[in-house]
Amino acid sequence: MIRKHYKKLIALFLFVAFVVSLMILLHYFSPKEIVDRVGIKNAYIIAFLVSFFGGFSTWSSVSFISTLITFVAGGLNPYYLGIIAGISLGIGDLLMFYLGSKGRELVVGKWDKKLDKVAKYIKKKKIEKFIPFIAYLLIGFAPIPNDFIILFLAFIKFPRRKLYLPILLGGITFATLICVLASKGILLFS
Repeated sequence: MIRKHYKKLIALFLFVAFVVSLMILLHYFSPKEIVDRVGIKNAYIIAFLVSFFGGFSTWSSVSFISTLITFVAGGLNPYYLGIIAGISLGIGDLLMFYLGSKGRELVVGKWDKKLDKVAKYIKKKKIEKFIPFIAYLLIGFAPIPNDFIILFLAFIKFPRRKLYLPILLGGITFATLICVLASKGILLFS
């Protein structure tokens, strides 16, 4: 029990340290200077890596979005950045879906029965054929963390092959929207 407490404290400390360091970095350097120092090719690689881990938790999505906005403000092409970051986000989400479906086997007892009940309800009401489209809309347009949607679908044992394309396209849509809206917002205030 004490170990869980320390893990939570460490995670909180790392998140706060990241936010504070980002604020200090942006206070002393403009986004243009950051992109110039990192380099354009390296900025795309960094965006790819940050996006891959951006879907793993609610807290890492903050760093994902702020990285995209900073790089767009620094002069990167919002469409290229959105597509690269979106593909990486989609790959990370697919990995999380796979791991969540394997972790589903660990759920037993009362929760196992509840999840099976939800899965049977979805099949009974014939909602199953709309789930890929709903997943795409939620991942691509809703400002909520993808982990809730993806883990829910993994836990109700939704077929993986039906979600590959919606998850990947949803990630691309979300990242591209952030980049394009950031570039348009920058134009409004410059």
